[in-house]
Amino acid sequence: MRGLAVLLALAAGAAQAACPGAGDLETGIRLVGNDGSTETYLLQPGGFVKGIYSDGGGSGSQYLLMQGIYMVEVFDTKNGSPVVGSRSTYAYPVMAETAPLPTPGGRWDTLVTILDRGELKSHTESFVFGAATRVTLGACGYDMLPVTAIYHDEDGYQERLHYLPELGFAYLAATQERGQIADPVVYVRIERVAP
Repeated sequence: MRGLAVLLALAAGAAQAACPGAGDLETGIRLVGNDGSTETYLLQPGGFVKGIYSDGGGSGSQYLLMQGIYMVEVFDTKNGSPVVGSRSTYAYPVMAETAPLPTPGGRWDTLVTILDRGELKSHTESFVFGAATRVTLGACGYDMLPVTAIYHDEDGYQERLHYLPELGFAYLAATQERGQIADPVVYVRIERVAP
């Protein structure tokens, strides 16, 4: 019986060792959904992380995240190519390196200027940071800080993000329209992207 316990412990340790770490962000870290969708994150210069979403059927999006959290650019893709006219950019009143990282119980309210498909506007966004916890993605476990992103010009629309401090990015965990229940985004595993 003791031998079985040792084997199980060794298998669990080997599985965790295969899990992506912070250094893997340079070549890419991929989240995989049970519906075939993927999100891939890549470290970029100057305090940014690039995200690439694919629905598994040819449609998707690419985005740039300041500090791995705050959206500064997004555009739709079709079969890996940008969709003309779909680009939006977001300007925050801070440099990327000084944007606040999540801290348990913290909050950041900020004005954002947006060029949304050719239309210039601005609104306030709030980022509410929850208590530190753990999250499991397949066989991999990570410390996680939940982030509630509130977009005040969109009738209270919210997104729930899971920020992984060890990896340096936040991924979308749920969306919620005002007066509706949250619509979860479920990922079943996390993996390194081969260089």
